[in-house]
Amino acid sequence: MRGQGLRQEVRAREAPLGKPYWVLWTAGAISFLGDGITFGALPLLAASMSRDPRVVSLTEAVTGIGWLLLGLVSGVMVDRWRRTTTMWIVDAIRAVVAGGFAVVVLLGQESIPLLLITGFLLGMLAPFFDNASAVVIPDLVVATALERANGYNQAALVLLANLIGPPLGAVLFVMHHGLPIMVDAISFAAAAVLVFLVRRAAPARAVSPDRNLGRELKEGLLYLWRHKLLRSLCLLLLVANAVGAGIIAILVLYVLEALHLPEAWFGWLVATYAVGGVVGAALAPRLARRLSTFTNLIVSMLVLGFAVVVFGVVSELALIIAGAVLMGFGSTWWNVISISLRQRIVPAALLGRVTAVYRMVAFCAAPVGAVGAGFLAHRTDLRTPYLVMGLLQLAATLAFAPLIKRELSADSGSSG
Repeated sequence: MRGQGLRQEVRAREAPLGKPYWVLWTAGAISFLGDGITFGALPLLAASMSRDPRVVSLTEAVTGIGWLLLGLVSGVMVDRWRRTTTMWIVDAIRAVVAGGFAVVVLLGQESIPLLLITGFLLGMLAPFFDNASAVVIPDLVVATALERANGYNQAALVLLANLIGPPLGAVLFVMHHGLPIMVDAISFAAAAVLVFLVRRAAPARAVSPDRNLGRELKEGLLYLWRHKLLRSLCLLLLVANAVGAGIIAILVLYVLEALHLPEAWFGWLVATYAVGGVVGAALAPRLARRLSTFTNLIVSMLVLGFAVVVFGVVSELALIIAGAVLMGFGSTWWNVISISLRQRIVPAALLGRVTAVYRMVAFCAAPVGAVGAGFLAHRTDLRTPYLVMGLLQLAATLAFAPLIKRELSADSGSSG
């Protein structure tokens, strides 16, 4: 039995991901880079037209409103449509929208209303692509390779969208205000072409003739709520996302006023976090083979909570940097393991809707965490929110651990 287990482990490690996966991964990587470039450039573009903080903040708000309005609906649609087809059509439309605005900026005709309209349109399209790309992986790779496939996806996301893209966007913006927007449009177009080439790699969805949006949405919500393991992971994710949003919300003030560092260190800490994320994405598949699913899930959340506490109790820069690395490592480790587990558990016909609910949880938790951290910092100091949020993360993880362990054991028993 032991020899058989080792052979199965070797097969899992060596299972090829296949050409369709790598084509879609390349398309996603290109798109991630474009998103990161725009993330670094759009606030600068808004600030070049208005110094009113209310106006500048709207550029971020309109891009996120798509999840509030269409997040759950997009999950239903992704379960109806062929997922690769959804991806290339959405990216093609985004290329046209971004390209049109880039031309306007290159001609010097940009305005705040046009910027907000463009951000709104791109934000309304994003949920459809994000959901489709998140749930197409099981259509392309064998179950034993899910951690590896998701690990590569997370590495591309963290490296290109968070580490390389934003500073590159700022550099391109300095060269010409319209250049980063045009590069993003080109990235959407290139990604659309690549996905179009392998559009038939994912199966077409079998759609019931009596489909009903409300009923289909209810099916996804009820499946998640009634599945005790997935419900527990979703609630734990809610805490983690609130903590993560709180970390980012006051980080710039923490760097400037608590650590008394130059402004550039804000970017360096974000980059350090991204480095930890890349390491987590690289090691997560290996840890998934060597450790139990329960250990992977709980230890990754404990690492994240401990790292946040570090920010609240130490002053030494070396320890702060180590904490930032651990934050990125723990969060990406959790993402790879939990996403792969969800892809294994949820039936393919429901995966889009369940994933949409997960993403809506993240969207709803973020403003709560950000506002909470800001309020707590105002009433106390800039270190206390990190201590409180870190302890909250640790407490929530330990509270959910017994239920997660019991449900994982029950699933293993039923499957055996």
